Amino acid sequence: MEERLKGLKKAMNTHTFRQVKFTDEHRQKVNQQIEEIDLSGIIFPLLTQSKTGFELTQLLHVRGIKSILNNEGAIYTTLHEEELQGMLESYWSDEGEKHYTLTKKGLKVLQKQQLAKRRENSLKQLFNEVTPNEN
Repeated sequence: MEERLKGLKKAMNTHTFRQVKFTDEHRQKVNQQIEEIDLSGIIFPLLTQSKTGFELTQLLHVRGIKSILNNEGAIYTTLHEEELQGMLESYWSDEGEKHYTLTKKGLKVLQKQQLAKRRENSLKQLFNEVTPNEN
């Protein structure tokens, strides 16, 4: 963790979260929600150019991705996990905003996802063409 964030974390734990009770049940529910959402497949196409987490959240809201409503923390968790796996890289702007973009490894994964989606759509189209309409 960056030095400037360690002080913030300590202050948050000392003052802001001092009275918050975060039980194991809460932790399990959050983890379950995160596992249910495959945000990587949704986020990667948006990160071919640098964006902040806030910009990503806004784009996902506009696109109607309902799985993140009232669960925006899942976006940041996904961004952090993908950064640890080398799929994303980040930097801090002079304004103090963290920007994310795909690495070469992340771009390769995005290309594979897009190819798989095209194949899936082709198979669906083919299936619809050969399946008689029952109406």
